[in-house]
Amino acid sequence: MLTEKLKKTIQTAYSQILESKEIKARYGQRLMIADIARTLGNIDRDNPNQAHICTLEAGTGTGKTIAYILAALPIAKEHKKKLIISTATIALQEQILLKDLPDIHRHSGLNFSFTLAKGRKRYVCLHKLDNFIVHKNQSELPLDIPANEVLLNNKDDMKLYEALNQAWHNKTWDGELDSWEDFIPHSSWSPLTSDQHQCTGKRCSFYNECIYFKARESVFKVDCIIANHDLVLSDLNMGGGYILPPPEECIYIFDEGHHLPLKAINHFSYSFHINTTLKWLEQVNSTLNNFASLAKPPAQIQQLINQFPEQAKEISTEINHLDSIVGQFEFPENRFASQSMSPTGKSQEQILRFEFGQVPDVLKVQCEQLLKQFEKLAGQLLHINTVLKETLEGEITGLKPEVAEQWMPALAPMEGRATAAMNLFEFFTKQDKQGQPPNARWLHKNESSNSFAQSNEVQGIELSCSPILAANTLEQILWSQCYGAVVTSATIAALGSFDRYVLNSGVPGFFNILPSPFNYQENVQFIVPKMHSEATQYQSHTDEVVEILNKIIDPLKGTLVLFASKKQMSDVEYELLRSDDIWKKLLLTQGQRNKQVIINDHKKQIDKGKGSVILGLNSFAEGIDLPGEYCEHVIIAKLPFSVPNNPVDAALTEWIESQGRNAFMEIAVPDASIKLVQACGRLIRKETDTGKITLLDKRVITKFYGKKILNSLPPYKLMLNVELKSKTNRLI
Repeated sequence: MLTEKLKKTIQTAYSQILESKEIKARYGQRLMIADIARTLGNIDRDNPNQAHICTLEAGTGTGKTIAYILAALPIAKEHKKKLIISTATIALQEQILLKDLPDIHRHSGLNFSFTLAKGRKRYVCLHKLDNFIVHKNQSELPLDIPANEVLLNNKDDMKLYEALNQAWHNKTWDGELDSWEDFIPHSSWSPLTSDQHQCTGKRCSFYNECIYFKARESVFKVDCIIANHDLVLSDLNMGGGYILPPPEECIYIFDEGHHLPLKAINHFSYSFHINTTLKWLEQVNSTLNNFASLAKPPAQIQQLINQFPEQAKEISTEINHLDSIVGQFEFPENRFASQSMSPTGKSQEQILRFEFGQVPDVLKVQCEQLLKQFEKLAGQLLHINTVLKETLEGEITGLKPEVAEQWMPALAPMEGRATAAMNLFEFFTKQDKQGQPPNARWLHKNESSNSFAQSNEVQGIELSCSPILAANTLEQILWSQCYGAVVTSATIAALGSFDRYVLNSGVPGFFNILPSPFNYQENVQFIVPKMHSEATQYQSHTDEVVEILNKIIDPLKGTLVLFASKKQMSDVEYELLRSDDIWKKLLLTQGQRNKQVIINDHKKQIDKGKGSVILGLNSFAEGIDLPGEYCEHVIIAKLPFSVPNNPVDAALTEWIESQGRNAFMEIAVPDASIKLVQACGRLIRKETDTGKITLLDKRVITKFYGKKILNSLPPYKLMLNVELKSKTNRLI
């Protein structure tokens, strides 16, 4: 029940912030506070009809962060729950941690504690770092250190590890990747990290100093935890309560919530690469033999190790049989292949997607054989790791604790990999539930028949499986488990409806689209020029885009030009540079430099009173902030339709159409609408911003779905089918 006391607390905190910061209340912000307070304050988990989740679309300028913190935090504290704020990007995470929460804490009168939660991979494993340092002058490193044959020959990595170790002991470094002043490549950092399989926890000799466990301990003590979608999903995937508090003890805020369904799909996908698994089995055999000879394990473990060479041979035989079967399949012209081509002009990647996820019987039978093999292997490796854990917990097993501690990091990941293979083959053999969307299943072939192939390129065939929607998964692990949740973003609804998002995410509860504080009608012109070409006619459209850009771009202002394809962006850049030397001074093109470097260079040019033009793709259409003069004109080359360019999207389209539904109207048009709104959102970042948005795609006027897309935009001043007559004045 939302008590009068809670209402008063929230209202007082909001009033104090407004007064302290000398800002005016925003109508959309007040509505957002009310919607969240009403939903979370009246939670009754015993009543299945009572909403405990609300999904709110709140555009730029609403003041989402203040709204959801002021509304949710007092309720979470009153109900003795943890508030988890989850974002999709590091930029927003840092803004909330370093700016928004301290600011709210300072001005609202609310008393609360907060911290940032990071995954285990962001912290150094002191046990592994110590192993490298202790053995740095030896010809062989311990077997629990991965890729040791590379590291032994990599003096730069060993030099880095010595520096990290020295800094740790001098207390000038806290053990976190993000706090090291220089960039550390993933290949250098990864050997220093652990995971839940490798970590020996309280049994580790470095446990009392462990950075990860100290950080985790602080996470469970505070009122508010800042995380990201990947970390939340990882914890939920393990059952909850491992990295973050259990979901039933949490109220989640999913900011940038439109990213959550795709993140969930990626977390619950599986793959199995044939050639790398064969090599891995050899490594397992070698590691087990070394363990047997050096650790002298008890008889029951020794027996398993003695049996493994024959077992590995059987598994390898079955995998080779699998390779023979899939090698006989006819791979079609690859519509999903990457743009990388071999020197012969033939794509090196091919994908065979099984219609409706139906695996051919001959492949299914072989997958059933491999499922049995990997179930057995995963069980045996689990048994070995259980003995290691029991040893570390003080039980008498025949092993010494220091031996178990030494070998567990090497042996535990093997169980995880065997289990992943088991999961893949289980998904390839089980029948999808009737009435539910099928899983996507496909084969990915990467091969090269020429001498130009990269030596480190993985060749062979990979089996993959993925859900096509996250709805059922999120319902099982999140929506039905959490105490309460808020999902928010500037773009969740599509064409004025939440149907597309619900299809993706399965989120139940209350929904609302909040009004924007911006005066779009007065401040923004949305222009669609009169065009001769169709956006689907690549060459004629590209030529006309070049012609129009030469007319409409003001060389004294900040402009963002967004493209749907890298090829068109590159071709337009080439033609612009050929047409006039002025473009050499103006253009900053995505891919030529780091994204942040491009943004910084763009701002520097504007600050000098000069013009600057960014040519970018989808990643520049979302999440970048170019307020005021930094961006006064957004130009969108074409409607951001996406074709089913991967097996998961293709499988979803196939399933929807099989039910007599229109996938284009149900998926393609809503998704294009959301992306268009996101792209347009780069223009107005604060209430005083003004400018133009130009769409170089006449389909929004001529096609039957165009009106729906136009109606889904903010209330811009529309200028359709505009005749472009003159060329913008040029700099001399």
